[in-house]
Amino acid sequence: MRIAIRLVESDPFQLAGVALLVRLAIAAGRKGAAAVAAPKLVEAYVRRGDLPAATAAAVLADRAGADGKAARASIAKAFGQGSSRLADVSPAPPPLPSTPEANPALEALAGEDLLDRGEATLRDFVDATDPLAAGKVPSLPLFSQLAPKALERLLTALTVRDLDMNGVAIEQGSEGREAFVVVRGTLRAERAASADEGEPTLLAVLGPGAIFGEMALVSSAPRAAAVIAQEPTTLLVVARDALEAIAVDEPAIGRELGSYCRSRMLANLVRTSALLRAIPSADREGVIALFDTKSFGEGEVLFEEGSEPEGLYLVASGGVRVTTHDPAGGEDIVVADLGPGDVVGEISIVLRRPATATVSTAFPTIALELSRERFQEAIRRHPAVLTELYALATARQDELHSVVAQEALDVEDVVLL
Repeated sequence: MRIAIRLVESDPFQLAGVALLVRLAIAAGRKGAAAVAAPKLVEAYVRRGDLPAATAAAVLADRAGADGKAARASIAKAFGQGSSRLADVSPAPPPLPSTPEANPALEALAGEDLLDRGEATLRDFVDATDPLAAGKVPSLPLFSQLAPKALERLLTALTVRDLDMNGVAIEQGSEGREAFVVVRGTLRAERAASADEGEPTLLAVLGPGAIFGEMALVSSAPRAAAVIAQEPTTLLVVARDALEAIAVDEPAIGRELGSYCRSRMLANLVRTSALLRAIPSADREGVIALFDTKSFGEGEVLFEEGSEPEGLYLVASGGVRVTTHDPAGGEDIVVADLGPGDVVGEISIVLRRPATATVSTAFPTIALELSRERFQEAIRRHPAVLTELYALATARQDELHSVVAQEALDVEDVVLL
């Protein structure tokens, strides 16, 4: 509290300090000043184009007994679709860090006297004039595609979660049922080391305003990576169950979320798929438009060994298992487990022969299907697609033969005839 007081007394619009004072006042049962300061804190964050921080401040308004609903309505009015304040601008930068002069009188305060000083500091913030005018705010992905009423409903589903340094927001391999927005702090997204690697693979560093984990709202696939706080961090959290309940009354939320997740999914595929990377960036959107999005439940079969697949599939979310039947042993052999960015069905469509293996989903999966007819169109426009798929098909066929041959050797090692 002493640190927060020093910050806010030196500059009333050191908003992180104000937010901390509000939280501490609520925790101490001093909700009066907090209830007055929290709505003004919401408006200050809105003026700076910071929707996540404004929403977290609206949660504080609820906790302080203020009108959090009105605060969320104000946020939605500013950032919602059709707002006259939306523009192609960046959020206002936070104030530069400052080191207020030491105040021996403040350092000597404790207990109720310190709480009184904290409340007085909050009242000074309320009385201060914001140096930033109520101007334009940035148009934000997902949020600004919703009308104010729908956006307000979405904001009601967001809760606040704090993580200490090295706190885990997402555990790799766990079932995802929540999505997150970073309010403050940074996190690292990393994939666990494989048997051949000694260290986890760093995928991204996520800072304020970043959205992550959103695929959990449309898919039950296990988390593909872990997300860990690099410093004390505050997150907004939305659970799938809460979102589904709201979407019943506000279908636009479901539609926009689906559209947003698909665009993020495709952007991720461009980074992870060798097939898409082989296509010039200016042409990728046209090629992707040739694919149809398909959703599969756990255990569904995309195509069976010996069949003629209707096309090839690019795994976007989830994962599939590739198996082949061993006539000698009478059992199925697992050839590979594949995930986002991987292609299946290419042997049949490129080499023009029946499927050499059965492909089924290991868990709920979203895949992009390129039909045989559209495949011909794709390779006419972009011959690099055929080159990439031919190399993949021949490599996969060799891998399949190698796995089956190794299974036969393993049987000979343990079976006496």
